Amino acid sequence: MEEKYDLLIIGAGPAGLTAGIYASRAGLKVAIFEKSAPGGKMNNTHKIDNYPGMEGKAGWEYSHSFLEQAQNFGSKLIGGEVVSIDNLKSSNEKTIELSNEKKYFGKAIIIATGLKPKKLEVPGYDEYFGKGVSTCVVCDGAFYRNKNIAIIGGGNSATEESLFAAKFVNKAYIINYFSEFKAEKATLDKLATLDKIVPMHNYETLEILGENGKVNGLVVKNRITNKEETLDVQGVFTYVGWNPEIQFLKNNKLLDKNKMITIDLSTGETKIPGVFAAGDITPKKFRQVTVAASEGTVAALSAVNYINNLKI
Repeated sequence: MEEKYDLLIIGAGPAGLTAGIYASRAGLKVAIFEKSAPGGKMNNTHKIDNYPGMEGKAGWEYSHSFLEQAQNFGSKLIGGEVVSIDNLKSSNEKTIELSNEKKYFGKAIIIATGLKPKKLEVPGYDEYFGKGVSTCVVCDGAFYRNKNIAIIGGGNSATEESLFAAKFVNKAYIINYFSEFKAEKATLDKLATLDKIVPMHNYETLEILGENGKVNGLVVKNRITNKEETLDVQGVFTYVGWNPEIQFLKNNKLLDKNKMITIDLSTGETKIPGVFAAGDITPKKFRQVTVAASEGTVAALSAVNYINNLKI
């Protein structure tokens, strides 16, 4: 049996869930597709302090609240990976296909798939991924209680997750390629008070070491002195950037040179009428929950107008 909706939303992060809230409240029949846990990168953040009115809550609490609100207004969450979208130029038969070959049809689509972590291109990464190498301290950090870990990166993600790791690890090295962190001052002020955190600026990661299927070291090089050293760590967490989640897109005309989906900033609409995008999948300088929620709002309201105009 075919499942037909007014609006199909791909991605249940803050942009997609906010879009679901607004579109459902406007009376649309909405389906939200998510291949993993609803909430997106919010689930990987131990605490969010800069969302207005909800200071100090854990990332998963935001995810739960966003999802619950969307479902309360009528949005349907459908688990599964979207592998293709077709008939984009159709006014009411735009099609989404999941990996289980089930198809869903809608009058409009919002793409809010966000970003996935970049792979660290060093020896040992693939071999030990899931065996000591991870991209999420919040998810896997507790396995390293009273052990040493390395967190590779120098931005907000790396520094914020270091604060979380400090609760249970013995020592956390932050391997930063540059001479200083590119993170919020409030986070850096907290890091400076923690003896367990060891910042290592101007260091390059050369290799992840292991034995018997487990990580047991990290080889790094000082970019100023060219001196190499091996750190005694049992876990390695990488925060070296992000790639857009666009593997299901066949229409490259929607993308810019960085594989991000270009939109009209005033409506969230792409180059194809009735196809919108929101959140981290669109080009921007600042990627925050508030920004994603804002774009989800704009895309949803624009989709409502688009669908209503189809009926005229």
